[in-house]
Amino acid sequence: MKIKYLGTGAAEGIPALFCHCDICNYARKMKGKNIRTRAQLLIDDELLIDFGPDTLMHSIQYDIELANILYCLITHTHDDHLYVDDLRARRRSRANLLPNTPPLNIYGGQGVYKALSPSEEGFVTKDKSVLFRLLDPYREYQIGKYNVIPLPAEHNSESPYVYIIQKNNISILYAHDTDYFNEETWKYIQEKKIKFNLISLDCTEGKKHIDYPGHMNFERMEIVKNKLKEIEVIDEKTQIIANHISHNGLVNYDEAVEIGIKLGFIISYDGMEINL
Repeated sequence: MKIKYLGTGAAEGIPALFCHCDICNYARKMKGKNIRTRAQLLIDDELLIDFGPDTLMHSIQYDIELANILYCLITHTHDDHLYVDDLRARRRSRANLLPNTPPLNIYGGQGVYKALSPSEEGFVTKDKSVLFRLLDPYREYQIGKYNVIPLPAEHNSESPYVYIIQKNNISILYAHDTDYFNEETWKYIQEKKIKFNLISLDCTEGKKHIDYPGHMNFERMEIVKNKLKEIEVIDEKTQIIANHISHNGLVNYDEAVEIGIKLGFIISYDGMEINL
């Protein structure tokens, strides 16, 4: 399984629009891995996670032929994860798709359903170029080559999901825009006894103290990591990625790496590839 982090930032990106905080000023000056576009993941050049406002830029920067991608999981409806106007650009009145191009299949929860307003047949566009499929939590779905299990995220959005994704005995958990999981989710993960090769966790607030629910920082990431160890679904070989990082987290890339080394986390950056 090839995992490519197309974007690794939170809603504002880094540097954030209009912002002159120390983190954003540093990113403008140093560039490189300090630059973070809005979070998006691509697996095996086949399965996309989220369709945010930087999708076009990602497709250009990483030479991705979006028309060839047939599956996209949406975590939730916030604009940095689901930018509906760009999704509708797949309509044949806007895009000259080849005649036999299959529809793009979009998957998500009730919130995504309401945002996309599909027809009774599930089509988001009248020309049937985009198709929506509703997912229920804790159920397993075969999506292309992948076994996908949506789990409820702890986030201020309607029916947000994190995803377990499996292929050829490789299992990952993509968990962004979420806080510590609820008891039912922890019970499900423990009873499934999945041995994860990679865990990608929300680190929106970096080293900043959090006094609100819905996101995590390094401290909360460590709590989640310890719980995953306790229920024996990760071990020393599991790669744990800190991702979805905001400028409000008060940490640049090099500072984040230093913290990550101490805590056993890999710090994501735009364009990072991991082969499992």
